[in-house]
Amino acid sequence: MKSSLKEGGQCVINKAYIPYKGYWSSPFCRWQGQLQNEHAVACAAATARKFFELRRLSPGVLDGLVLGTTIPQKQWFFAPPHFASQIGNEKIGGPLIAQACATSAVSINYTANCIQMGTHQTILVATCDRCSNCPNILWPNTRGVGGKPDFESWMVDGFEMDPVAEVNALKTAENVAKEHGVTKAESDAMALNRYLKYVESLANNRDFQKRYMIPVEVRLSKKETLLVEEDEGITPCTEEGLARLKPVLPDGILSFGAQTHPADGNAGMIVTTRERAAEFSADKGITIQILSYGYARAKKAHMAAAVTPCAEMALKNAGIKVFDLGAVKTHNPFTVNDVVMGKLMGIDERIFNNYGSSLIFGHPQGPTGMRLTIELIEELVMKGGGYGLFAGCAAGDTAAALVVKVN
Repeated sequence: MKSSLKEGGQCVINKAYIPYKGYWSSPFCRWQGQLQNEHAVACAAATARKFFELRRLSPGVLDGLVLGTTIPQKQWFFAPPHFASQIGNEKIGGPLIAQACATSAVSINYTANCIQMGTHQTILVATCDRCSNCPNILWPNTRGVGGKPDFESWMVDGFEMDPVAEVNALKTAENVAKEHGVTKAESDAMALNRYLKYVESLANNRDFQKRYMIPVEVRLSKKETLLVEEDEGITPCTEEGLARLKPVLPDGILSFGAQTHPADGNAGMIVTTRERAAEFSADKGITIQILSYGYARAKKAHMAAAVTPCAEMALKNAGIKVFDLGAVKTHNPFTVNDVVMGKLMGIDERIFNNYGSSLIFGHPQGPTGMRLTIELIEELVMKGGGYGLFAGCAAGDTAAALVVKVN
């Protein structure tokens, strides 16, 4: 059985649905912040338990689990079944999926195809990462002097060098900026625009964020806990402040204000059949369908350039055009991502990254795309329905995209 239908060159998923309110995201906290000591998998399991309690659903409805996470935690080898046991369903397991910041899109696509093929009926896609206090690994090196091992800091060394491109992520963004003639003024304007759109999500006592966000309880001691209710580490932006910041690289245009920050957090969603989505939905009048997936790999050291072709593939597979979209969300670690994608695809700024994006609220890698997809769904619901696109780049000059439809 094929995992999807082929229709006139399209590759359409037509059996995978998401229950309305069948998803959550924790707040995202800048690394070395309030979530720095929380085991990412355990924290995600605790948040998932709270989600099931709030939605009055039993974890027993699940017949599968996909865990998307990219930064090893203690006993990571057992992470998916351990997570399943912690949320109260010891009958399920599933794969652990990692593709840097494309992890959520890849995990959702894998899950949608499991539903499409009929191997499962109801799967929880849980995503989590803790960039803080990352693993520091000693790799055996029998040829080293006296057998001295090689050292790797999982996050820090990953940020500093792509082994294929032989540059860091910032340089890949600068390469794309140079190729497309992006100026610092354009970059600063985009950073300010994305910050102001994030501020919209804070209006009316964070009404938009509260549509999907679940607070995280952090245990400080046996008797003391801390409730993390909102994003931590957001840097306010002003036109004057951004203008004063110098580019990080001498020949570049991207300042510290034009890039995101590592963070800690988790997010998840239920993916199921149409019938079960209606059963689990908070509003049976709202239907959320996963339509298609796209992927791409740009030329070496041009990571930000991969977002446009992966988005175009997802649109083609869904059989729609840019002008059909009601909302667009991107994982945009650098301003240049949105500047270039917006120009190449002709995206209307009025539908582009409303209510925030990872440029502002940070990226814990694994759950970044999940939170953005959830926000995409909520925006479409507020608009009365429509098509939505999520797309984002990832390490190794790769990118992944999804198209969803809300009725």
